[in-house]
Amino acid sequence: IFEPRYRQMYNDILMNGARRFCVTNVDGETGQLAEVGVVFYLDDLKEVSGQTQDRVKYVGQHRVIGRVQLQQVLNPKAAKTRDTYLKAEVRDVVDVDEGDTSKQEEELNDLFLEVVNTQQSLNEEPRFTDAVKGRLSFGKGSGEDDKGLWGTILLWQQFLEQRTAVVGQRMQREIQAKVTAFLKDNKLNEGLVNARGEVRLEDLPPPLLQEIVAIQGRFKEELDAFDTHPMGDSFQEMLQSDSHLERLALFKKTLEKERKRLSARATLQSLFKK
Repeated sequence: IFEPRYRQMYNDILMNGARRFCVTNVDGETGQLAEVGVVFYLDDLKEVSGQTQDRVKYVGQHRVIGRVQLQQVLNPKAAKTRDTYLKAEVRDVVDVDEGDTSKQEEELNDLFLEVVNTQQSLNEEPRFTDAVKGRLSFGKGSGEDDKGLWGTILLWQQFLEQRTAVVGQRMQREIQAKVTAFLKDNKLNEGLVNARGEVRLEDLPPPLLQEIVAIQGRFKEELDAFDTHPMGDSFQEMLQSDSHLERLALFKKTLEKERKRLSARATLQSLFKK
């Protein structure tokens, strides 16, 4: 924690004893806050200003203890001025359904296992290993040691983060190969190269720049097709739902989309083998 406004927030939650604050998704284009966020509880806070020449004030450890719905932002101007942290009135979000969902949970478990097995048969990278099969849970959860469906959703989010990283690495390798090939037969204007040997993307020769932009566009399309954002709309929908049954249905849609993608890839593989 290094920003002055968040240093103040941590000082405040320690002084009042609450040790908790709300974290929400924010629309990158509009700045609008998501309707529902999670409550972080501060388990541990270490002051490290001495070791970092005051560049970083605190290093904290947190856990999620609940969900809240934003009712009203009390100091909306702070979103622009950033002179302090945002404060809001909230209400707890609690599930309203208490019916038996064991059938839906079992179906979702079978679907997840099918996705894991198909990933392995296709040598997907990254992919889940057999070890994950013993960690799956689709119940409502009862606490820190039994996260239920939320724990499985977290596993899926971590997988998406890994897949995004793998795609990004492939893109960087392809771009590096293009640049290396270009430099074998061409020279860059030395005036455009900074002291660290770097060149701004917009300063590259047009033919090379065009190829790099095309590569970036292709990989972006690939990521968009994956629907891989670990904090995307589908996860926000699950977070905002006050029904365990509805969350099961939403997560099922996510897994079915992955199953469909894997099925298409398996079909392509079989065609190439022929």
